[in-house]
Amino acid sequence: MFPSPSRGSGDDQRPSAPDAGAPLAGARLLVGDRDAATAAATAEALRTRGAAHVRTAVSPREFRAAEHADRTWDLAVCDSAFAGDALTEFLEDWHAHHPAAPVIVTEDRPSAARAVAALRGRAADLVARHDPDALAGSAAHALAHPRYAPQAAAAPAPVRMLVVGAHPDDVEIAAGGTIHRRAEEGWDITVLTLSPGGGGGDPAERRREAHRAAESMGARLVLEDLPDGSIPDDSSTVRVIERTVAETAPDIVLVHSDHDTHQDHRAVHRATRVACRQVPRVFCYQSPSATVAYRPNRFVLLREEDVDAKLSAIRAHGSQSSSRWYLEEDLLRSTARYWGRYSRSRYAEPLEVLRDAAPVLSH
Repeated sequence: MFPSPSRGSGDDQRPSAPDAGAPLAGARLLVGDRDAATAAATAEALRTRGAAHVRTAVSPREFRAAEHADRTWDLAVCDSAFAGDALTEFLEDWHAHHPAAPVIVTEDRPSAARAVAALRGRAADLVARHDPDALAGSAAHALAHPRYAPQAAAAPAPVRMLVVGAHPDDVEIAAGGTIHRRAEEGWDITVLTLSPGGGGGDPAERRREAHRAAESMGARLVLEDLPDGSIPDDSSTVRVIERTVAETAPDIVLVHSDHDTHQDHRAVHRATRVACRQVPRVFCYQSPSATVAYRPNRFVLLREEDVDAKLSAIRAHGSQSSSRWYLEEDLLRSTARYWGRYSRSRYAEPLEVLRDAAPVLSH
């Protein structure tokens, strides 16, 4: 357990009997601020408006620990200094764990640039750090929004993600760490592979490998039978993808980029764009055959165990891993390490935003 607020951070254990009509009646709130006194003042302002439970954190590490340890937060208040220059990514991580809970960002002197970053991260508001009354009012307003109704927060449906690839091992190479991390967080993940990979080996063996790899990442596999090397770039491929889209109703889709030298990857990208035209969030991952025109603008933060799970999934493709240079483990790990520099984490996987229209979901 963390220390009490008077010594730095922790749970608010004071007994209280708030007015049931108070703006924040019954709410469970997480407050992060670099200064213990400011965090305590903010917590007191929230408590006097009826918050049932307030926990404070005075460092990014404590904030993350509280965030990941408890899925029942109704709202978070976060000092923007915790995120540094990666505010959007910091907020996206919150939404990944608490899709039905708003987050308010505090800033010493709110600026237009910071407001844009907060908006991109779907923060509920950006307010001054040293104005606890304004912050409490913002919290009450955020929780009153229909999007964050208590019944929605009580039992949020799992986020559904569909990852589309042309061949067995495509999605493992590009997004295996992302799949593992999101599966660990409770997401419902389906991998759709459109070809059994007959051009690269025995199709029956590659099917078995693909199922083992998907299972190791925590995903379900749908394996179609389009021809390896000549996947049609037409409506027939669209219809194949539409079947799985209709079955899974994804909130998020990941797919090959159009900036790719492999004809199957480009065909799958274009068909997926059409088949997923009603999906609110669509992102493109990086394949080994991606060109320099691939320009990611989102990065999924990976833990060491996510990278290990990615490599384990690729090892499941034993018929390929010993003969394909792009499956070498040191290359895959160093690539994830390289992309980590853009997200202020040790490892990351890159994504291009094709469409990001959902109000409250994470990638």
